[in-house]
Amino acid sequence: MSYDLYFYARKENEFDAGKVEAYLLDHGCVREDEFEQWVYENDNTDVYFVFERQPENDDPEDIATFESFDDFANTRFSFSLNFIRPNFFGLEAFPFVERMLCELDLFALNLQSSSEIEIPRRQAAEEYYSNWSNTNLSFSSDHFDYFGLLHFPLEKSNEYWRYNFHKDQMQEKLGDEYFVPTLILARHGSTGEPITRSTWTQHIPNVFPPADYFLLNRRKRKLFRTVEESGIISRACLMREFGPYLDPFDFKDCFIIHPENAALVGDQFNNIEFEAILEGFLGEGIDISKLTNAERSAVQKDLGD
Repeated sequence: MSYDLYFYARKENEFDAGKVEAYLLDHGCVREDEFEQWVYENDNTDVYFVFERQPENDDPEDIATFESFDDFANTRFSFSLNFIRPNFFGLEAFPFVERMLCELDLFALNLQSSSEIEIPRRQAAEEYYSNWSNTNLSFSSDHFDYFGLLHFPLEKSNEYWRYNFHKDQMQEKLGDEYFVPTLILARHGSTGEPITRSTWTQHIPNVFPPADYFLLNRRKRKLFRTVEESGIISRACLMREFGPYLDPFDFKDCFIIHPENAALVGDQFNNIEFEAILEGFLGEGIDISKLTNAERSAVQKDLGD
């Protein structure tokens, strides 16, 4: 089940399908070899969505729906974003669509719109997002048990996405002297609830995202050998033990330790008592397609309901 937009061009303008494909490839989409389909996938955020060029269709009902506009020609290109996804999928997808429509002078037919008469037009990303997210949350809530979904609070979910979406920009800005770690989504071993964690290795200059927990990786000299150790501390522990050495970073709820302070905390880093070890603390992985910001509805439905 997906949210679909169908792209149109003004009839007075000559449409070039090659320009659409070039745009998609230039903006991170990958073409599937066997189909006229272009997949956007962001490894940092796990967001994905699809553009496709539909085959020509002579079905009378489809012709009445898609070919009946005086001023617009059907390009046969379409966009699809699945439902039953965290809402941050829409936060990433719809600004992409809005920019694409503007830069290629295209318009979108939105059959999911609440308008009584729908024609190809351009809407702001926020409008598409609102339209998609309302259905996404409602459908996910009603079919929570059917799909075996896992609730992830909206604010925390968006925080996870926002940081990872900008991670590469932060790394580029800071340069090689600092490390900007990924904010990782995991499942708590004892509760099964989604949590976020990040890493700090060898007390290097590091950015600290808004994670629940941090995995510390260290090498300690013991007698005549070097021992590698890894363990978990909570965000509260991080701030309590290292807070005086951290500075606010120019990204929401993030902190940074600069080289001069990183050099000062070596002994403290190597001797801090872990609150947990990785094994057993984390549960099984999280399938992003099972994650939702919707809360379970009291009345559950089957797929056909």
